[in-house]
Amino acid sequence: MKKILDYYGVKMDLGEYKLVKIKKEFYLLRKEMIPFLNEHTRAAGIKIKDSEISLEFAFKIAKHAKKNLITVNEIGEKLFLYGRDVFKENIIKGDLKKGKKLVLNSHNECLGIGFWDGKILRNIRDRGMFLRSMD
Repeated sequence: MKKILDYYGVKMDLGEYKLVKIKKEFYLLRKEMIPFLNEHTRAAGIKIKDSEISLEFAFKIAKHAKKNLITVNEIGEKLFLYGRDVFKENIIKGDLKKGKKLVLNSHNECLGIGFWDGKILRNIRDRGMFLRSMD
């Protein structure tokens, strides 16, 4: 997890959390919730993969992130939240080295996770996924 935090330049205290393995997956869980886990627990807290982050984890670290961020304008925000990719002209500022990025709107709210390929910000996961999955 340190590798993920370093990638996004996040310096935050995760002292109240513990990394817990449930089945074959890892979750970041508040320490006071651990006593409630039992043999029937399938998931808890924020899911963590080796080099992947969930939307929930992206939202948690975005306000502390100092690098690998891209901020999009209003048009870019709408495109991204509808699951679309974003063109360079819709990027206000950010780190334009190729790689995964936390995508923010002009109010510094996390919209999701994208991949900047040098030309287009590809949508990996966004807040709108939850609503689109209900259709």
